[in-house]
Amino acid sequence: MTVLEKPLPRAGMTLALVTTGLGLNLRASILLGPHLHERFGVSPGLHLALVALPVLVAALVRLPVGVLTDRYGVRVMFPAVSLVAAASVIGLGLAGSLPAAVVAGAAAGTASSAFIVGAAFVSRVFPYGRRGRVLGVFGLGVALAAALSAVSWCLDREGRTTALALGGLLVAFAVLVTTLIREPAPMNRAGSPMRECAALIRLASTSSVSLLYAVALSGMLSIAVFLPVYLVAALHFDWIHALAITGAVAILASVARLLGGWQTDLYPTPRLLVICYGIAAALCLVVAAAPGRVLPVAAITGIATCDGVAGGALLALIGKAARPYKVGAVMGVTGATGAFGALVPPLLLVGLHRLGWVVLAAVLLGAMLYVRTCDLQVGLGLAVGFRPAPSPTSTTVAVLGQPDTRLGAAAVVAGLAELATSDELIVVYGVDERPPLGLTAARLAAGLQIRLPRHHVVAMPVDDHPDLLGRDALLLGEYVDAGTLAIAVTRTANQSRVAADLSIYLQADRVLTVSYDPADGSVLSG
Repeated sequence: MTVLEKPLPRAGMTLALVTTGLGLNLRASILLGPHLHERFGVSPGLHLALVALPVLVAALVRLPVGVLTDRYGVRVMFPAVSLVAAASVIGLGLAGSLPAAVVAGAAAGTASSAFIVGAAFVSRVFPYGRRGRVLGVFGLGVALAAALSAVSWCLDREGRTTALALGGLLVAFAVLVTTLIREPAPMNRAGSPMRECAALIRLASTSSVSLLYAVALSGMLSIAVFLPVYLVAALHFDWIHALAITGAVAILASVARLLGGWQTDLYPTPRLLVICYGIAAALCLVVAAAPGRVLPVAAITGIATCDGVAGGALLALIGKAARPYKVGAVMGVTGATGAFGALVPPLLLVGLHRLGWVVLAAVLLGAMLYVRTCDLQVGLGLAVGFRPAPSPTSTTVAVLGQPDTRLGAAAVVAGLAELATSDELIVVYGVDERPPLGLTAARLAAGLQIRLPRHHVVAMPVDDHPDLLGRDALLLGEYVDAGTLAIAVTRTANQSRVAADLSIYLQADRVLTVSYDPADGSVLSG
């Protein structure tokens, strides 16, 4: 029961516009680094500390920006973020001292929250079946930022002219977004944004998806921001070669993110994550042990590619699982977690050098083992709270079969969970004795419990004989009266008949068939 908006007219032009805006904003967020090196000649250690400030600012503002995007829409928030970025980079270009440049450059870290605004917009207006690929295309804004960095560095090494020109482009982009973007009016503006931020922080602290996304995203951010310094200080590259390598690696990682999103549109996510985290862990050990410069650089490139694929897959999973007007807040909290995580690898490498790579390998290996063991929790995304519109409560019997959860477990469970917040719900789940094609009844119950942490969920087998089914219906009725979400488990061949009989016994208001469609996600039909 995924709520979808129709794609905007001229969707390709809209996607190109927001992707370009992402590239400009991301370029602004990393503009401090060249100024520190070319204009002020700071040492590698001080450079590493100062260039972390925009990342810290980004971590602090992403969640509030995500919440505000859900409330006011991209037409308000994308220009707002871009104008703040424009003022910051213009201040950076005009700064005459190192402290002034650092303050302006740190403020430019707000520009990276453009990713949250744009990703929320894309998730809201593009269909379920295309969302992973479209988010991957949107993520190519990282490649655009890397290309802009290369061009601007060749033309203006100190960065003053680049900063002023970039500020002008960001102002022009803000005007274009305000003029050209049209979107459905945001919903559910009630409530305190601060309270919503606090609730989402609590949610992220207990969610495996936010932590796994932090592992992938922090790797990409660390490489984009800190790799030049590492190549210069640890591997003894000169600055121009370090920047060239970083740009190439960032472009490759953004393309890999597109691959991860595309794969998530077609197949379940956990197996892909296991492969990515496992390969990345092995490559971290290669960097730690390999002599010279060529092999470590190749291994770092492989790590960035794996992080890109995993990040794209998880971003698509979040975009698919979250409700349209919650996706900004959800991406904001996961993005903030990733930005904070991006500060960890540089600290490890500065303090431990080669041993730091071993620690990173251990973290990635732990992520791989977790996904392999707890694939259900990963596949279901974040347990986003639902806020149904006020309406009379009705009793609903929802019927589905095990095959519908083979590829679409996340969508089906999210749809059932949303329905359970507004209706008294009984789920009739058809399973087979042969090896399961989808979730077992116990795993379906566990998935619904993850999505509905405040509900009590039980799964019980029911007899398909009419007389014995009446006895089971009495128990199901008691569960419903107690506010429990009950799953009646029967054979796939009998699921429709059992659902019809239960609807009579329980005097249900309606019977809905739940199915999974690759293009539309979870579909309910009466």
